[in-house]
Formats: sequence, C-alpha cells, structure tokens
Amino acid sequence: MVQPLAFTLNRAQPEALVDQIVREVERALQRQTLHAGMRMPSIRSLAKAHGISTFTVVEAYDRLVAHGTLVARRGAGFFVAGAADTREPGSSSPGGSLSMGAAASEVTNAWLLSEIFADDSIAVKSGCGWLPDSWLDEDGLHGALRSLSKGPGAHFAHYGHPHGYGPLRQWLARRLGELSIDAPPEQIVLTQGATQALDLVVRTLLKPGDTVLVEAPAYCNLLAVLRLAGLNVVGIPRTEAGLDLAALEQAAQTHRPRALFVNPALQNPLGTSLTPASAHRILQCAEQHGFWIVEDDIYRELAPAGTPSLAAMDGLSRVIYVSSFSKTISPSVRVGYLACSRDLAHEIARSKMVAGLTSSEINERIVHAILTEGRHRKHIERLSDRLTRSRARLITQLQSHGVTLLAQPEGGMFVCGSLPDATQPARELAEAALLESIMLAPGEFFLAHNEPCHWFRFNVAYSDDARLFRFLDKAAAGKLAA
Repeated sequence: MVQPLAFTLNRAQPEALVDQIVREVERALQRQTLHAGMRMPSIRSLAKAHGISTFTVVEAYDRLVAHGTLVARRGAGFFVAGAADTREPGSSSPGGSLSMGAAASEVTNAWLLSEIFADDSIAVKSGCGWLPDSWLDEDGLHGALRSLSKGPGAHFAHYGHPHGYGPLRQWLARRLGELSIDAPPEQIVLTQGATQALDLVVRTLLKPGDTVLVEAPAYCNLLAVLRLAGLNVVGIPRTEAGLDLAALEQAAQTHRPRALFVNPALQNPLGTSLTPASAHRILQCAEQHGFWIVEDDIYRELAPAGTPSLAAMDGLSRVIYVSSFSKTISPSVRVGYLACSRDLAHEIARSKMVAGLTSSEINERIVHAILTEGRHRKHIERLSDRLTRSRARLITQLQSHGVTLLAQPEGGMFVCGSLPDATQPARELAEAALLESIMLAPGEFFLAHNEPCHWFRFNVAYSDDARLFRFLDKAAAGKLAA
C-alpha cells in the first residue's frame, strides 16, 4: 500500500525544499512510521499535496535512493528499502559491522588488504596503513572542490589524457626537478594511486614466472600485486642502512631477476631510509646484472632533507619512480604517478588504457588545485611535526611495555617491534587482539612467503590507546584467554 507522508514544508527556512523532504522521510523511518517495503507516494501526488514542483520531488527521491533509504523499481515507483537492499556486500549484519568472533579467524593478508577498509567496528586500528582524516588536508580538499565548481569553462565530463591531467604533470615535472630528477611531463603517467602504478609496471615489464626482488620486510600491497601476477618473489633483508648488499648480490647472481622493488625513504614498514652508499651499490648491482629498479617513494615529502633518491642518481635510465598523494593530501582522491624513460612511459600509458582507460581527471584537478593554492607546504610541515611527536611518544610507550624495536625509524608513520619472550606467532596474537576489537598487523604480512614471526607494525597515529597496551601486557605475560 502507498504510505502517506504527514509533514510540512517551510518555505521561509533557508534549508532547501529538497533537503527538507529528505530529512522528513529519514525521520519517519526513525519514528518507524515508515517500514521496509512500503510504497512511497508517487512523485506527482507528493508534489500536489505540498504544492511543489515535481522536479523537487524527483531530486529528493533520487537523493534518498542514493542514500540507500529508498529503492526505485521500474514501472512500480519508489519503496522503502529493506535490510537486503541497504546491506553492503560482505557485511554480516544490517549495520555493516563484522562479528568479532567471526573476523578473528580471518586475520590474513587479504583481510588486511580489503575487509579492514570496510569494517568500522574495530575500536583500535593500530595495524592499519593510513592516517586519520583529521591529519590529512581536508581543508585543502574542501577549498579545491569549491574552487573547481566555480571555475569558468571547466570540462569534467570527458575522458582525460592517457598520461593524465597535463597541468598536474607539469607541476610534478617541476617538483621532481627540485629533487634532481629530470622528468618532463611526457615522461610522467598519472595513476589511481601508487598501487596502480606498481601494477602497471608489472603488467608492462614482467610476465608470469619472472623473478623479482623485494625487501624483507616489504610493503604488503606490493607483495599481493606480485603474487597475483604469478611472479617468483625473492626477499632481500632490509637493515638499518638499507638492503643487505651481500644478499642482494647473491640473489642477483643466483636468480637473474628482472626487477627490484624498493622503498628508499621511510620504508614501509620499518621507517628507515637508504644511505647514499647503499643507494650507490644498489644501482651498481642493477647495472651489472641488468634488472630494473622500481623506486616506491610515497613518503618523500615526509622524509628528512638529503635522503637519497635512486631516480635522481640514475637519471631514470634503469629506475622507474613511483609516488602518490595518499599520505599527504588524502587516499580518497586516488592520485598517484610514475616517472620513467620516454619510451617506457608511452608503453605504460598504453597498459593503463587497456587495464582501465584513463585515470580520473576530476581528482587530478583537485590535487593540482591543492598543490598550487599555496598552503600545501605548511600542511606538510604540520603533518611532519605531528608524526614526529606521535612517533616519539609511541616508541617510549612500546619500550616501557617491553617491546623491542626492529629498527629505529627516521620518520614516517610506522614503528615495528616484538614482544618480550614471545612464544606465540604474531598472527595468533593478532587474532586474539581482534577478539578485543584491536587490529594488529603481524610481521608475516610483510614477508614474501608469509614466514611466521613475532613482530608487528604499529601505526603511530592509531596506537596511543590504553587498550592496546593492556593487551600487549597480557600477551607478554601469557594471560590471554585460550
């Protein structure tokens, strides 16, 4: 049956009529005067009842459909959504939160890479890989959106350039020049984040069965990309100074790798950086054995001045440079980029078009507006200061609870450490932590073959929580519930 709506629209209010209709429908749901499956008044009848335009009702209903409050059924009208209509894929309850008991048995690489992004039920996300919204450049995002929406002659509806938005590539060419990386705009390809850039490099240069070298530990998303591509992945130990150069040389001789993937600055997860001597030796090894170097440099803006760059030392001859704005502006804009030789840039742009056509020019325009508005440098300074204070505080707290650091981080978002006299593998402890609504990232997620280990990666922005340290104390004392 059609459900009548009893409410009054106030034309004297500054609130738009569309917003008033949306608000009143959602209030009716809260008061339970509307229930799942009920048919809504037709567009024409609601417009006539309130003396408003049918266009106003159409916009309000469309917005309620977008919110998941209503569903539109062709030829039948609009209906109040039910649980089956509003539940997100993969959720186990109408509210979209996962049962902690069920999730505890699913602490895997796949969970860390996917489900954790959709699960808002976890109270302490110490193991996550992103920064809080309030730490990122939300003001810059809002300002850029307002500016672009008011700009004259903006064209947003078309596909962008295969290489990405031209003015942003020009800005990046100048920025890379400041880092002594000579990369004109035609040697830069914009991507949907750094992860897509890494994936495009893999698609373009590598084939199943090829051997690639990675750091041990390494960025866990990268490991997933390499496994999905069917590559043979060999880990090279990462030390305080960088890669274990003897192990790198041995692996290069034994495996004849096609590529090495490396974080030069504020490595994820250790937070250390290459020394100039280590960077020089890595380039020598690549030249001698003929493999590519993929330099994942997304933490460059947060790194100490003078941290060496392989691309700057190599001149983009054998090095492919990858970065993004997810750690400084926002991960939601999904804007990354890579720089390489001219011919390879054209090949990668073709791979990009085959895999998913152009990247989002709207998002690229947003990033360009933020970078050219004039306040981004100050935002980076504030973010770096906040990370420095939080990192120092976390290191002190971890050590006071008996945690031993794997390395002394030079900056960035992460600290890695192991519990004293740990007997349980880190993954088992992570599953126990999840039962207490604490998310930990076990070290095995960052190793090429998921070798069991006893350490964790802690995010400095999410780990200042008494519940985490109570759990670590219980784990160290062997007092966790069986």
